[in-house]
Amino acid sequence: MIILKDYFNNKIAEVTPAISLNGLDLLYKVNRLLADYVTKGNVLRVSPKTGCLISGNKDGDGGMRLQSSKTGSPNSAHKQGMAVDIYDPQNKLDDYLTDEILTKFDLYREAPESTLGWCHLGTRIPGSGHRTFKP
Repeated sequence: MIILKDYFNNKIAEVTPAISLNGLDLLYKVNRLLADYVTKGNVLRVSPKTGCLISGNKDGDGGMRLQSSKTGSPNSAHKQGMAVDIYDPQNKLDDYLTDEILTKFDLYREAPESTLGWCHLGTRIPGSGHRTFKP
């Protein structure tokens, strides 16, 4: 399970109410998907860099990012509280996911070939409208 403290990291004081609500919605959906994944006998791994299920570094660039973050694009869904990178060192979560599963949990992901070692999940509908999209 991903908790708010891990998602917002030390940036919570700079988070707007809208981004906070987006983050709550995201984590609700992602945690439901992760619970389903584990219930089916799969194992989640904790990132040695972050100490939680979120990929990235200790500054939390796999969770919510401030507008000033140099990680990702200026319009990144992470900067809107609408995306998270799940630590997935063997790409097993990405292998498990299908568009049907993503639809069930109302989530979108970046194409697995673009996210080796992590799984990018988000609530923002990509321009293509596809559940699995290329960044």
